[in-house]
Amino acid sequence: MKRFLVAVAVAGLMLSLAAPVAMAKPGKPITPKVLEAVFIHYEEPAKGGRPAPTPTPVDNTYYQLLGPKWDLAKYPSGVPYIVNPSGGPAGAVAEVRAGLEAWDAATGVELFNDSPTIDSNSWWGKLDGKNNVSWQVIGDGRVIAGVWVWYQDNDGSGTMSAGDEVLETDMVFNTSVRWGIDPDGEGPTKIKVYDVRNIATHEGGHVVGLDDLYSDAYRDLTMYGYSSKGETRKISLEVGDISGTQALYDP
Repeated sequence: MKRFLVAVAVAGLMLSLAAPVAMAKPGKPITPKVLEAVFIHYEEPAKGGRPAPTPTPVDNTYYQLLGPKWDLAKYPSGVPYIVNPSGGPAGAVAEVRAGLEAWDAATGVELFNDSPTIDSNSWWGKLDGKNNVSWQVIGDGRVIAGVWVWYQDNDGSGTMSAGDEVLETDMVFNTSVRWGIDPDGEGPTKIKVYDVRNIATHEGGHVVGLDDLYSDAYRDLTMYGYSSKGETRKISLEVGDISGTQALYDP
């Protein structure tokens, strides 16, 4: 019953977030100083009609910070996290880990613990001291995945801002869409479902502290806010993804 009730609640939330979440995100109060923000990753909308006469110039150097970040002094071995692989494809744990480790490789610090805990009973969607990654039912088929972020609102602004501290995150993959693992990463082989590592790398960017980007100019960046079946280009970080991470965490 808990699983059903949570799924219904989240489905309602998704309908209320039918448009991409904008920057300067308000926080849902958990306590007077702890706020919750939600980031929803959507399937790329179909583009009808003729293409624009002048293509949008590509810019792989841009990034947008959320504001809050982890206090890594509290996590000398990297932020710990739990993966509940139930509902995901075989090999999903390794793909999630690889996606998060891509962000580690972009910095001079240890962002994520190298050895995630595997727990098929670990849940998501509440502030419980666990950074959870799981597959759960979200009724809206446009939704691929989402990240919940709980943060300390240190300046009392009620929004995510620099100086706020990330306390906990949960990452959720929607089991209402199909998942798989591309056998050659960003190689020529393409699967007809959503690639775990591709989406995990993008969602990991929110955990790190980066925002979605929706302009076509940024579509090659890992933090581009839409994805499609068979896509793998988010696996490798572009200049903007790396620069944003280094702006947050490199000395």
